[in-house]
Amino acid sequence: MAEFEQDRDLLIRLWRMWAKRAAELSDAQWTTETRLPGWTVRDVYVHVTPDVLIAMLAAPAADGDAEVTSAAEMLRVFNAADPATTEPMHAQLAEMVRQAAADVGRDDIVERFDSELPDAFERLSGLTRATAIPHPILGSVALGAFLDMAILEATIHWLDVVDAVGGPEPETMALERARDVLAAVPDPRAFVEAASGRTTAPVLPVMR
Repeated sequence: MAEFEQDRDLLIRLWRMWAKRAAELSDAQWTTETRLPGWTVRDVYVHVTPDVLIAMLAAPAADGDAEVTSAAEMLRVFNAADPATTEPMHAQLAEMVRQAAADVGRDDIVERFDSELPDAFERLSGLTRATAIPHPILGSVALGAFLDMAILEATIHWLDVVDAVGGPEPETMALERARDVLAAVPDPRAFVEAASGRTTAPVLPVMR
């Protein structure tokens, strides 16, 4: 199976796991606070709904080679921002998510995760992990990097949902992909020395 199809199928399985759990939750669970300050389970669902991913993949490919070629590089760029500016951005994002969540019904979210978005994703063809797609902040990114980031987000935020209201473990492939992306963000030597107990220099967290 081509790498793009493998990534696509993994994301579709993740999205449908999200859909199944949402349909099972009680109203109280749906509005339960998560370990993300100010975010309920419903907020996290709205945040992860991959409308932007589908829209970007449906747009014409960018010309030439991608400017950013890995999810780790994407995270390095985002984490390099001045904390004085990123904190207000995070607060603004949280408020935008809350406002969006207030206008979206749970049945609509379930439908989007379970069928609408997977169906749109399955119709995409002629793409590879090297395909350059336009990005509003980074110029252009390799499709493989964007898919890795989408898998990372869907996996990490799923763990936020599980922590709040329970649910199945994400599949091993998703956890391994998320691990590999995160481990690739810090300087390789710093990570190896810290992970092997040779130094106490802080290398984590690598994602805000």
